[in-house]
Amino acid sequence: MVFGVMRRRILRLVWVLLLVAGGAVAVRPGFLLPELRPPGFRADVLVVGGSPAGVAAALAAARQGMVVVLIEPRPFLGTVLTGAMLNMIDLSRVPGGNPHLIRGIFFEIYREIGGITFAPRHVRGILLAKVEAEPGITLLLRTELLRPVVERSGVTGAQVRLPDGSQALISAAVTVDATDDGDLAAAAGVPFTVGRETLRLDRRMMPATLMFRVDDLDWLRIAAYAVARRYERQPSGVHRGYVWGFRDLMRGYAPEDRRLSAHDLNIGRLPDGSALINSLQIHDVDGTNRPSRIDAYRRAKREIPNLVTYLRENIPGFSQARLVEVAPELYIRESRHLEGLYTLSARDIREGMHFWDRVAAASYPVDLHQYIAGERYQYRPQRLPYTIPLRSMITARVDNLFVASRAFSATFEAAGSARVIPTTMAMGEAAGVAAAVAVNHRVSPHQLIQRSELVREIQRRLIQAGAVIEF
Repeated sequence: MVFGVMRRRILRLVWVLLLVAGGAVAVRPGFLLPELRPPGFRADVLVVGGSPAGVAAALAAARQGMVVVLIEPRPFLGTVLTGAMLNMIDLSRVPGGNPHLIRGIFFEIYREIGGITFAPRHVRGILLAKVEAEPGITLLLRTELLRPVVERSGVTGAQVRLPDGSQALISAAVTVDATDDGDLAAAAGVPFTVGRETLRLDRRMMPATLMFRVDDLDWLRIAAYAVARRYERQPSGVHRGYVWGFRDLMRGYAPEDRRLSAHDLNIGRLPDGSALINSLQIHDVDGTNRPSRIDAYRRAKREIPNLVTYLRENIPGFSQARLVEVAPELYIRESRHLEGLYTLSARDIREGMHFWDRVAAASYPVDLHQYIAGERYQYRPQRLPYTIPLRSMITARVDNLFVASRAFSATFEAAGSARVIPTTMAMGEAAGVAAAVAVNHRVSPHQLIQRSELVREIQRRLIQAGAVIEF
């Protein structure tokens, strides 16, 4: 074990020296000399996207002995947690009340960030430290995906733009698309739908949200109001710094922009006593379209001072609230739904499916936000445990590719449950382990899923690493 760690550190040092010299290579152990082809990269596993799921995939693959390249266009890791500043964790609970059905790498990081609510900028540092502590991972921040490289065998890597503006080719035995919107898979030709397109009503996606931070709150009054209404038809509640509800008081809010709405409050306390607010929803946003995101962000940012004024005048504990900052990007709940070898459905969730190729378990409710303000849905906030099949993370038509994000293969209803961070991180860990098994046995994902003994090997490795795939 010590020799293996030292060897990976030596390989990483070789990569750094090559980068300083003007080229860069990440190499597979045992194939060092044949793979020295600057200015390209060579890895066992390429992870595209520094989302929480992408971090989990990179860590899992590296801990299985893989040489991993992880790329992310932002200057930090964490995407929705750190860029959109969503500081509330939607937990999947074990039947009977235990709040931690999802464990493994998610639970490891959950404990380090401080629990159900946290400071997003602190999380940036934690994720970076976790990745940098793994000698098998080469992290490339500020690195933009230009295009996937697709050959007859499937995805063989990606063309990227490095921070200095130069371009490089990253070649890999297996690629994991951990972008929140399935960007690489879509560009590689994997079929997809968007939003609720399969209903044949429209192609609307769930509303986005712009988080914002306020200070000077009276937490005793906020908590007292929420606790007093925890048993009502539309309850409020408090749990370890997370406060939710207030729907009865939010009914009177009328945004100036009719494409915005705010139905209730989700309040995430930070260690300094301030709070991030998840409330303002922006409808008719295309999360895959940059101009649409920019326009939505500008409209929402203009509205936030009006919403803060309403909170001061109507919500207990907010009378002195002061706007501190607005998140630098939108929280996008939904965009693409990629086509996989299996599509997870709401029926699978209702029936608590135990798939033969299960690689993760979850129980978060089907949580569909109003595509059009005022709509109602048939799904109650009920936690029903179910498993996620590996086939839903293997793309149709295009091989050598796993997906670990909210864009995995699911109906829009099922994605309403599986889109949350703990579940996508469980998928990320599963993708990293599955990629390692594929590399070890020199098979593609499409070949791997045809061999039940290899699926069982993935399941054994996940369980050994502390992940939960049963309930």
